[in-house]
Amino acid sequence: MQGRYDELTGWYDFHARKYKLSRQRCVYRECCAGQSLSREQSESGWFGVDPQDQFASPYLAMGNNPVMGIDPDGEFVVTAMVIGAVLNTVIQGATGNIDNLGDFGLAMGIGALSGAAGFGAGQLASGVFGASSTLGGSILNGTITGATGGFAGGFVSGAGNSWAGGASYNSGLRAGFQSGGHGAITGGLIGGISSGIKYGKQIATFRKGNDKLGIQSDDSVPVTDDFLNKSQKAWYPDAPMDHVPKFTVENVSASHQSAMDKVGAGARTVPLTKLDIYTGNSNLYFNKNLAFTSAKRLYFIMGHEFVHVSQFASLAGQPSSLLSQPGFLDLLEYYAYSYEYNVLGSSNYGGFTSSDVGGLMTQFPKYFKSLTYINYTWTKTVNFIYPFK
Repeated sequence: MQGRYDELTGWYDFHARKYKLSRQRCVYRECCAGQSLSREQSESGWFGVDPQDQFASPYLAMGNNPVMGIDPDGEFVVTAMVIGAVLNTVIQGATGNIDNLGDFGLAMGIGALSGAAGFGAGQLASGVFGASSTLGGSILNGTITGATGGFAGGFVSGAGNSWAGGASYNSGLRAGFQSGGHGAITGGLIGGISSGIKYGKQIATFRKGNDKLGIQSDDSVPVTDDFLNKSQKAWYPDAPMDHVPKFTVENVSASHQSAMDKVGAGARTVPLTKLDIYTGNSNLYFNKNLAFTSAKRLYFIMGHEFVHVSQFASLAGQPSSLLSQPGFLDLLEYYAYSYEYNVLGSSNYGGFTSSDVGGLMTQFPKYFKSLTYINYTWTKTVNFIYPFK
């Protein structure tokens, strides 16, 4: 389901709740077509409290991290709640604690709350600690995140089931802390081990590419077309280079260079047209002053721009007037930043908020589905997160 905008009230109706837009500060973002885009950044906010009570503020949308997920109906943690409800009901049934329909409903409800609590706590902890640049740090972060979610879910489940069985308030609390402790231990172990394994894969993949190039992550790199081509083959071997006639830092016009410097852009993807129709090809220009200050920066910038290349390739045959539609550039940038943040591990998600995303979903329902980075096969071969935030 997608949010429906009500022009009279200014709300986006997402069924379970409504977004209320509030325009705040003006920000600048380098758009994919090589233009400076000035826009107001709207702060996220729900008109109505969170029915799942997922975060510290009942009006906080998706933990204030819209790139990590899209909330199509105002619920967001329904999946976690369903899993929790089913597991708790099965456990309570197996232990003989369900004798009637009322017991069944209680078990479902307590399990749903447990799932929501564990999910919300884990998300909050994950948002606080983020990614780590060391194996030990990654294991520690995963352990803390897993333990936090495990304790929250275990406490709700233990206390809730105890009280539902007629236990006193203090007995229920003791049961909650006991169950929460077990959940924290289990969640911490699982989280730490899985984070360590994930980090090992991430850093191994990254080092393999850098070993080919003979560089370290924080090294400044050669400002040459030769290095651009070598790094593309090392980091993005399946990138859509057949749609990029010009891939250069050495042959950037003065106008392109000035425009990039003006807004602090590391690169720009310029779509090619014929008779005002997109051809499916784009030229990709890199900023000699900004993109090569470190290998990791060039890596992020390159991945971001390749998303734009694929987007314009998928728009072949469409009129170039699309770019003049208000919000269309934001849609392209949203997915490029989403790929950079979600898949590559960059700390930059472009300043997009949940309100922005809701508006884009409503305004461009067709393109919102077709222009996402997950539609492009090359993104699946770069499936590791860069381990440096």
